[in-house]
Amino acid sequence: MKADHLLCCDVNISLAAFPGLHHAAAAQEAIPRAMAGTLTEEVFGVIGAAHVQLVPQSFGLLSPDLCGSLTEAYPETRFRLHANVRIMRKHVVADLSGLRIHQHWFEQAASISKLLRAAAYTAHSGRRTEASMEEMLDNARRLADLFECPVGVEGQYPTQGDHLLVASWAEYRRLFDSGVPYALDLSHLNILAHASGSREMQLVQEMLSCERCIEVHVSDNDGSGDWHQVCEQPCWWLELMPHVHRDSVIFTEGNHRRRTAKEHRATAHY
Repeated sequence: MKADHLLCCDVNISLAAFPGLHHAAAAQEAIPRAMAGTLTEEVFGVIGAAHVQLVPQSFGLLSPDLCGSLTEAYPETRFRLHANVRIMRKHVVADLSGLRIHQHWFEQAASISKLLRAAAYTAHSGRRTEASMEEMLDNARRLADLFECPVGVEGQYPTQGDHLLVASWAEYRRLFDSGVPYALDLSHLNILAHASGSREMQLVQEMLSCERCIEVHVSDNDGSGDWHQVCEQPCWWLELMPHVHRDSVIFTEGNHRRRTAKEHRATAHY
């Protein structure tokens, strides 16, 4: 059931919702359906494609030629890169913590981002073994100059060994206070809420309403992992969605391929 108070929120499709397909095939699955108004989720209603993320969950090389083909095929859509989407023949896990290690990758990503005329780029904060919190934040500032657009930090969540940066409520507060743009993944915050036993509602509201919140990512999970499930039932953070800044782009990462397969199995029983 769609929540009435979300009618003002435009939710766009991330190609993470169609994982395991080639970039072009994922776009073909997602964008025409979104344009036709037939791509829907129970909580959010019709999903749009005014903005679309190109993501690491897609298969194959995202070359400049392919980017040109995508922008030509879907002129009403604004594409942007997310995280370590595969832009080089060798797969590289390039997080914001790893700028020094993966400088060449980020240079190529910036080149493709400019080719797409992307409004922003967001990436995961990364690992403590690669950088301190302050070094990672400074990397994001430096990359904004390279990309010539806002570069946002996507915070993470607690894991065994505590190896990920921005994985506690205190570190989310430090990210917010840093002045650096960010992407707020609400499914990550659900994992953090379960692990910590607390929900920092005021902090989440402040972060959502800030002009530096350049993206909001939505999907569902049971708190035990980042399962990228479609939001079929309201989650605790749903009541905060009206506070999302008007310039922030909301992306759903819920797995529509998994849900379609589930629906097909259910239909086969009748």
